[in-house]
Amino acid sequence: MYLYLQLLCVFVIVPNLVLLYLNRKKIHLKSLGAALLILFLIAVLWDQLSVRMGLWVFSQDKIVGNLFGLPIEEYLFFLFVPLLSINIYLFVKGILYRKKSKAVNKDE
Repeated sequence: MYLYLQLLCVFVIVPNLVLLYLNRKKIHLKSLGAALLILFLIAVLWDQLSVRMGLWVFSQDKIVGNLFGLPIEEYLFFLFVPLLSINIYLFVKGILYRKKSKAVNKDE
């Protein structure tokens, strides 16, 4: 029951919340919002076309419901997966930057 939503929560939404907290000082909200809006609009258009062309379908017994022909979970996917990519990038960049700055300080 609602398998798509459960998987989104476990693998995308919860990790995003953790990473958003860890990256809170590195995120520029206006830039993030603009990037997510552009990606969201492209993804909705792409998905709408793909579903209407019959390239893929969604199992109705595994989703919460439909909104404009797409599962509600798809809209969450369009927001949270790009956000997760951005969050992972910022987190890894922060780790590598710290390691690099420690190595530079040791050399001095």
